[in-house]
Amino acid sequence: MLTAAVLATASCDLGPARHRVEAPRLEGAPAWSYEVELLPRGELDVAAVFLSPPGPLGVDDDARPFVRDLVSDPDGRRVRYRFALREAAERLMDPETAISAGDAWIAPPSTWLMHPEKPGPGTFRLHVVTHPPQKFAAGTHPAADGSPDTYEAPTSALDDASFAAFGALSLQTVTEGAARVEVAVAPRGMKLTPAEAVGWVARSLHAIAAYAGRFPAPRTLVVVMNGKPGNPTRGETLGEGGPAVLIRAQEGIDDTATRDDWVVTHELLHVALPSLSREHVWLSEGIPSYVEPIARVRVGLTTPEKVWLDLVKGLPQGLPEAGDEGLDRTHTWGRTYWGGSLFCLVADVRIRERTANARSFDDVVRALAASGADVESHWEIARVLDTGDRATGTDVLASLYREMALAPGTVDLASLWKRLGVAVDGDRVKFDDTAPLASVRRSIAGR
Repeated sequence: MLTAAVLATASCDLGPARHRVEAPRLEGAPAWSYEVELLPRGELDVAAVFLSPPGPLGVDDDARPFVRDLVSDPDGRRVRYRFALREAAERLMDPETAISAGDAWIAPPSTWLMHPEKPGPGTFRLHVVTHPPQKFAAGTHPAADGSPDTYEAPTSALDDASFAAFGALSLQTVTEGAARVEVAVAPRGMKLTPAEAVGWVARSLHAIAAYAGRFPAPRTLVVVMNGKPGNPTRGETLGEGGPAVLIRAQEGIDDTATRDDWVVTHELLHVALPSLSREHVWLSEGIPSYVEPIARVRVGLTTPEKVWLDLVKGLPQGLPEAGDEGLDRTHTWGRTYWGGSLFCLVADVRIRERTANARSFDDVVRALAASGADVESHWEIARVLDTGDRATGTDVLASLYREMALAPGTVDLASLWKRLGVAVDGDRVKFDDTAPLASVRRSIAGR
């Protein structure tokens, strides 16, 4: 964090500013107000006003070297500085701090907005000025009063605020029911056209809504940029102050290939689910990992054979090994992703068995979506389990949690595949429709 001592040495009259921020006088004004202008060289001119003396101010640690020309009033309530956004993005290339995509730069507001170490109550308000053809997009919620190019969120959200993007961007919006997803594409280096990137997001959004009954987040930002050469498509979701997803697309990916790509669907499922504590990250990752291929197969974006082939090959990585203490206490990569997915599959099968296939894991996710919770909502795991069990009329989730999360709780996968009628030989899948749970298998991964 930048310290108060730094501010003291730079204290002076701020002088004239093109976009001057005056100290708010109205009751209920935001605790912190920011006026930001994107300058032609990829720098940000930032003026900030704090309702009360802010004490020590700072930005993300890695972003400190890019704060320039810092000046403040003697009490520190009015601050002005430049932030070298282009330089930070090109040097850091870190999606959680700043990353460059040609003449577009993606960085959460915590990177470039100086703010108090101790946020206190209240909201922050952000107004951004750009000059065509430059553009701006943010996951942070638009201002409630409808002011253009203005965003606001609780001050407590700024340290972990979601992605924002500046510069050469193509901006389009897709809708699914009441949900709106704003897609910001940084086209430099991408084989995909902006329209194709938007189609990629739209297909994923539709698959989730078809599975869950709705997409609960009213507004989400998805930023699509070209990824690092040699890397597969990667995604990351942030949710504080408003959800946003960053997709770093595999180099050279085209429209046909996006139809078989799982990353956007997986990340949007994170947006559509309540957040859990770190102890329960296995379920936060397990539900998207399990639901993603099923949601896509039901709208024709993949095949049942591919769904079951991946499960048969991947789920053994989620089984407990020697010394395992259960999903809540063993946080290896395999137990987190595949172990969480295994929990969901076993729950799905048990719910269907107990209800003669009348209820399923679909109902669990639909109940979560119907609650209106999304990634901004922070739930205890007991609430998730209870919501799901009420929706299915069973106690499957609660009992399976005791079995697999509080204890190692292994699963006989060979027996499960036989009962479902799934046999895999190399990359070939054969289904047995005379198997005891063949109807369950068809219901899980059928259109």
